[in-house]
Formats: sequence, structure tokens, C-alpha cells
Amino acid sequence: MNRTNIIYALALCGMIQANAQSYPDALRINQSNYEGTARSQAMGSAFGALGADLTSQSINPAGLAAYRATELGLGFGVTVSNTESNYYGFKADNDKVSVPLNVLGISFNIGNTLRENATGVLNHNVSISYSKLADYDRNSTYKDAYGYNSMLDYFCDDACYNDAYTQKLSLRTVDEDDNPNAAWWLYSEIDDENGVIHKDVFTNVWEDVYWDTAKNQLIVNKEARTDYDEYGNPVGLIDHTQVVNEKGSKGETSFSYALNISNKVYIGTSIGIQSYRYKEEMKHYEKFFGVTADNAFDDFEYGSELKQDGSGVNFKLGAIYVPVTPVRIGFAIHSPTFFSINERYQTWIEDAYENLMWYSKVGDYDYRYRTPSKFIASIAGVIGNYGIISFDYERTDHSKSKFRDSENSLSDFYDNANTQVQNALKATNTFRIGAEARVLESLYLRAGYNMQTSPYASGILIKPFKNDAFSGGFGYRNTNFFVDLAYTCRRNHTERWVLPDADIYEYDPAGNEPALAETKNHKVTCTFGLRF
Repeated sequence: MNRTNIIYALALCGMIQANAQSYPDALRINQSNYEGTARSQAMGSAFGALGADLTSQSINPAGLAAYRATELGLGFGVTVSNTESNYYGFKADNDKVSVPLNVLGISFNIGNTLRENATGVLNHNVSISYSKLADYDRNSTYKDAYGYNSMLDYFCDDACYNDAYTQKLSLRTVDEDDNPNAAWWLYSEIDDENGVIHKDVFTNVWEDVYWDTAKNQLIVNKEARTDYDEYGNPVGLIDHTQVVNEKGSKGETSFSYALNISNKVYIGTSIGIQSYRYKEEMKHYEKFFGVTADNAFDDFEYGSELKQDGSGVNFKLGAIYVPVTPVRIGFAIHSPTFFSINERYQTWIEDAYENLMWYSKVGDYDYRYRTPSKFIASIAGVIGNYGIISFDYERTDHSKSKFRDSENSLSDFYDNANTQVQNALKATNTFRIGAEARVLESLYLRAGYNMQTSPYASGILIKPFKNDAFSGGFGYRNTNFFVDLAYTCRRNHTERWVLPDADIYEYDPAGNEPALAETKNHKVTCTFGLRF
């Protein structure tokens, strides 16, 4: 295997190892925006103390007891996701359009009574519905010009400096046909043409390193580069471009039961079956300037594909109390969702010399994941037949998330991931407020807002965190039919390390910074329903 091929294979192996489960995976799986009916979305999903809406199953199932008739509902939407990125002052803009199903379900009302002064169990509601909880669709691009460092430096660094990891790799079978394994071994112990082992030869891997027979030594061709700092690292000679395409969603199918006691107390429970799917395709390209040697790297491109599919189960219990007719107070507890997840990961890299594509083996993992539990407290005011104002507070401790082996073995493979989750994440507070006004006999106007505090522990993010949403809409309702329309704009600030954080590496003293991405999801949702 020649030097060039070793480097490419080394990169493949490094990228496979870099994909171990971590706190970004935990946050993504935990995400729940309650993207259900258009009425709920228009009111900021502040439905914990309200009811007679299919979204209640996902927030507080006690709200289903407010139904006075059987209802069938269907809702879908159009989402335009716009992501603006900023990487060292270089900006990029991407859009993505999707048409998701938001809600589909039916709630059966049994034993309905309209007498406000009646006592005892007045009615039961049995419901089954699907509601969307999160949408992951977005495209993003991160690029700069004449930047610092190369991704290949970090593949080199992992091989050279992580002693425990190198020792672990040394136990693997060295096989020329198994490129990633052979590459690790060959790179950490470079041998000359006579088979003599030369350890500790750690350089920028895109520099020209070769064995000089006349001098009987390994040569690092520094003339291949034109500008170096005091540590021997190149300065201002690399353009980086990284393109990321994400898609997927999380939804929940709920089986719920609720009862109405004297129009004063509503109690509900549900079992939720969540479905989760996520796919990320990433391409990373670097162009090196000032290359003069014929056999030195001047560019490279690699990519990765991550697929995660899973299902999980949870339990919800909720209650709504009506102390006086205009006031409703709600409480709900969500158990953790217990997921079984299959993950597949593969990387590739283009050989610029031989115009070949190198593919890694497919990493195929099965593991279990437990989300944190949730507590929701709500209060709402109902102003006769004229309007509603509602407020929800939700508490979730993301540091309680946990990965574990699917076979319940004593393996410590996920210990590092769980430690990272505990150190990087913390509890969040989510606030939701919504209002509805009846402007005509059958026409309603609605508005809402919700925001979440940062889930990141101090020092994890470089830029401020933001996750909030503005919403509004209207609806037409009569005795047997309704149609609702909502618009929601959700804003989310995230960071992406185009190159790894240099603080964790010994090789590269020049620090990197993450790219800042602001995603705005513009969603229009329509829900139709029948009552009978």
C-alpha cells in the first residue's frame, strides 16, 4: 500500500470512529415541538390546560375529556427550511421544502352530557392518533477562503497521540485488503523499503512524506508548502467547503383514555409509540494553495452518510382541574421514552491521484436510548364564548439522557457517550403562550409564542443559543365541521464544527471556531375535522 493510499484509508477509519454517539444525537432524539393540529400550532402549542384537540394526546391527555362529541381530524403542512451560515465571515444560504403529515386521528366520545351541574363520571373518551413531534429537514453549507488547518491533520492526530486508542487498534488484524485497519497500523508505524519500522513520524498528512534512500531517512517535503508558523503548521492556505443535507422526523402514535368527572376534573392517560428517523449526508472539500511539488496533495474531498431509525414507547398521565368556570389548571408527567435504534454509518474519500473512490466498511450498530422525563404545568383562562388565553411551562433535564447496549451486556462502550451527555447538557425550561379570539359566529383568530432555554452546559457553545417560534392563524368551526389554518416561524441557532475543536488535540495549537447557523422553519399547516 503506497503512502497516498495509506492517508486516504486513514481518513476513512478516522471518520468512522468520530461518529460515536454523543450529546448532539441525544438532543436531536429528545426534540419535541408538538407539530400537531393547526389550532394548536397557531396558539404556540400551549394546550396543557385546554382540550378537545388531538394534540392533547402528546401534551396532556386529560384534555381529551373535554370532547363533547366524536371527532375525526386530518392535518398536513408545507415547510420551507431556510439556513443561513456564517463561517469566519463567509456566508451561505440554503432552502429546503417538505410536505409532512402533521396529525391524523379519531377520538370517540362515550356518555356525553351537556348539563353543567351534573355530577359523577359524565363521559369517557378513547382516542388513537398520530402527531408529528419534530422535523429535521434542512440543507446547510459552510465555507471559507484561505483558512487554517486541514481535516486530515485531525485524522493524523487521532492515530498519533491517543495512546490507549492506538493500543486498542494494535489488537486488530493487519490486512492489506482491509484498508482502514491496515492504514492505522501503517501510518502509526511507517516502514521503509527495507522493512525497518520508523515510529513517531507525525506530520501534516497532506504534505509529501517519503523515504530518501540516499540519506537513509524519512523526508518531509516542506517545500510543498509556502507558509508555516512556528509549529510547522500551514498558515492561510486552505479553502474549506462543507455541505450537509439532513432529513427525517419524529412522530408519535398515541392510544389514550380520558374521563370527565362533574365537569370539574379531567383525568387522562396515554401510551405513546414514537417513531424516529434521521439521515445526514455530508460532503467536505478542501483546496490547498501554494503546492509546488508534483507529488504533494493539492485538494481532497470526502463524505459521510449517517442513518438512524428507531422506535420507542412512553407513558403519559395528566389532569385538568376547573376550580371556577373561567379557569383551568393542568399538570402532566411524561415518562422517559425507551428507544431501540439502528444506526448505519459509512464514509468515502476521493483519491485525487488515481481518480478512485475509497469506501469504508458500513458501521452497523444497534443500541438503546432513554430520553429524559418531562413535567408540564399549565393554566388557561376561558372568557365565555369570546376567547381563550393559555400558558404552559415544561421542564426537561437533558443530562438524564442515556445510551446503552442493546444486549444488556456489561460493556462500557457507551460510558464515554453518557459522560459527555452529563457534562455537556442540562435542564431546559420551555414556555408556551397562546390566545384565541372569536371574532364572528364561526370564525376564530389565534396567535402564540414559545421559547426554550439553552440545553447546553456553560462553556459548550461559542455563540448564544436560541430556539423560539412565533405563530398565528384562524379557523372556521360549526357543529359538524371545522377547518383551521396556521403559520409558524421557528428560529434555531446552532453551531457546527467544520473542523474539530483544536482544544482537544495536541498536534494543532492553532484554534478553530465553529460555524454559526441560523435556521428558520416557515410552516403553513391546515387541519380538517368532522364531528358526529
